[in-house]
Amino acid sequence: MSEDQLLTIEEAARYLNVSKTSLRRWTKLEKLPCVRVGMRHERRFQKSDLNKFLIVVERSPEAVAATATARLRTARSPRVEETLPAGRAMAAGEVHHIALYFHDRDELWRLFRPYVADHLKAGAPFLYIHDENAREDVLARLRSGGWDPDRLAADGLLKLLVPAESYLRSGTFVPERMIDFMEAAILSWRASGYDKILISGEMTWYLSGAPGVERMMEYESLLNGMLLRYPQVTIVCHYDLHRLSGAVALGGMYSHPHVQLPDRCAPGLFQPQEVCAAA
Repeated sequence: MSEDQLLTIEEAARYLNVSKTSLRRWTKLEKLPCVRVGMRHERRFQKSDLNKFLIVVERSPEAVAATATARLRTARSPRVEETLPAGRAMAAGEVHHIALYFHDRDELWRLFRPYVADHLKAGAPFLYIHDENAREDVLARLRSGGWDPDRLAADGLLKLLVPAESYLRSGTFVPERMIDFMEAAILSWRASGYDKILISGEMTWYLSGAPGVERMMEYESLLNGMLLRYPQVTIVCHYDLHRLSGAVALGGMYSHPHVQLPDRCAPGLFQPQEVCAAA
């Protein structure tokens, strides 16, 4: 593909692994050049411009997460009151959807443990979608936190799944199907009398290369709309900064209302599509 070849917005979105909404927003903010063609003034993107944009984006794990706090490598573990569930009351229309950025599994669990504690101490159920080879680590982390995963599972308060049982059923990723899966899990627990629910997922399934994984950020954005119906549900998405690209990390910032950093939960950059369309 020539550097000067013009890509459609669909092709450019696939190239950057972001949503078309993000591309529209960046062009309106003049962060990403585009040309307009045809009677409908449709956007077209030069591959060379996309590559220049990626040079900046690929630094975004540090620029977005580390530099944002200026202390990513040395920051202390957050107190429970510095995480979203126990941190403050949510504003009307706000959703508990958090992108958690980490560099290794020790940091992941230092940041995630307060969310787990907040929910399990309240007797709330917990669904965790982990990497294919991470089950024993998850069980060990729960035990080290003072929880008995076998008892939790027997009581219907803990469910552990792998991507093949959730995100990548039938070997493909379909955002709408995964939204239905999440909502079915929520409704099942609500039917058992639970409103407060914790759901989390390690997002490295994106690296599988399975058909449809390029729609991951579209799915993340759709989750925000679903969660408006369930204000007591918290979803935490785990972004491994050593394995996922800068483009994916930046996409997480733009698809989540909140971001968990080592010392606090900060605002994300998500905007509803109708807001972006009016910008």
